[in-house]
Amino acid sequence: MHSKVLCVLLSICVGSLAFAGKPEITNNGTFYIYSFFWQNADFNPDTEDGDQFFYMHADVGIMADFGAGVSSQVTLGGWGTFGKHPITGAGEECPSPGQDVAVREAYIDFAKLFDSPLSFRAGKMHVLQGEQVFDGGEDGVMGAKFYGSTEMVDYDFAWYRLEENGGCWYVGAVSEVPDDVDLFGAWITGKFLEGAFRVAPYWFWRTTSGLMMIDTLEYVMKDDPMWLGGRLDVGPIAGLTVNGEFTMMMGQAEVVDVADSEMKYKGMHALGRLSYAPPTLPITFGGAYVMLTGDKVDTLAEYEAYESPIMGPYTFGFYKWWPGFGPAHVQTTAYGFSLVAPFIDMMSTNLNVINANIGFHQGPFMLRGDFFMYSRNWVPDGVESDMGMEIALLTTYTYRKTITLGATGGYWMPGDYFGDDLDPMLGGYLFTYITF
Repeated sequence: MHSKVLCVLLSICVGSLAFAGKPEITNNGTFYIYSFFWQNADFNPDTEDGDQFFYMHADVGIMADFGAGVSSQVTLGGWGTFGKHPITGAGEECPSPGQDVAVREAYIDFAKLFDSPLSFRAGKMHVLQGEQVFDGGEDGVMGAKFYGSTEMVDYDFAWYRLEENGGCWYVGAVSEVPDDVDLFGAWITGKFLEGAFRVAPYWFWRTTSGLMMIDTLEYVMKDDPMWLGGRLDVGPIAGLTVNGEFTMMMGQAEVVDVADSEMKYKGMHALGRLSYAPPTLPITFGGAYVMLTGDKVDTLAEYEAYESPIMGPYTFGFYKWWPGFGPAHVQTTAYGFSLVAPFIDMMSTNLNVINANIGFHQGPFMLRGDFFMYSRNWVPDGVESDMGMEIALLTTYTYRKTITLGATGGYWMPGDYFGDDLDPMLGGYLFTYITF
């Protein structure tokens, strides 16, 4: 039903553009290149492991403004590790569809429909809400949403097609069409004291179903996890920022018509963060705590491991121009992306993180030092939870207010969770980031 509603809405949008005047065209784009490096990711001094590689993203977009609040954004680009010899074709590249130029964004936007606070957007778009609802920033997600802003409240009611498992290849097919993966969400932000106090309750529901065989019989497997949470952003005095977030996973996965097949989701996520930048001094300092629960394997009917609604990276405020926690820790995660997704990124789930930081900023220059403590949120009896400590440095310089150059590195001293007689790990990256 929701697919039919989207088709109707898209038809209205495209039809409306046909009556719009000549659009005003503006260009935009993003380019960044990162030189990642890591050494001794297994903490084992007896093995030789490490690498240095480049990761690049480049996109160019066109924004067409048709007037009366109607606009359209189309972005073409590519991303990934590029390393093939231009003549022989030799060399390794990370196998990814991102290496080919493709449509990364393409949406139609209707701002303030009929002069109301309500806006509508449909197409392929980027998703970023809070610390853990993030599409990764490379490829957008197909979907549609109503959103808007008033003096007292911001709101976003969205539907995203995370996985299209049917589509044009199945037209006319007489076989069973695989189910899609859809994500529905509502994020509402109340603004008080002229925006210094913000409270944002939110809800997400990810749903899909598929066929599975049990004793030669075919059953339907339904997966319906839900997330209910809230975020608090407070700036009571100049320079002081307090962030808090708490999320509970609910819902269940079940095999339809099979007794005792239900598994209930019970994961939890929490964030507490404080930062202070004295208005008269060029320094900053702060601290944070993050909890992502793990699964207690002795409770088979419940699944306590936490994952994000979109199974994307944990941003941690993008403090180092990349998602995730310390730079060395990032280099142990899947694709170096800190995905909060069980069975994909075991280093970013079932995790407790404590952070303390201090920074210095003067004009275009910034220097920041971080201290991280990592531990497993849950471990079986007899297993140590301490994953160790990381000391990290970050420096950036913004040239002519346009190009940011940066470097960060982390030194991770492993804890007893990984074993005894281990050596530290070194990881980080250099980067250049341009937007226009």
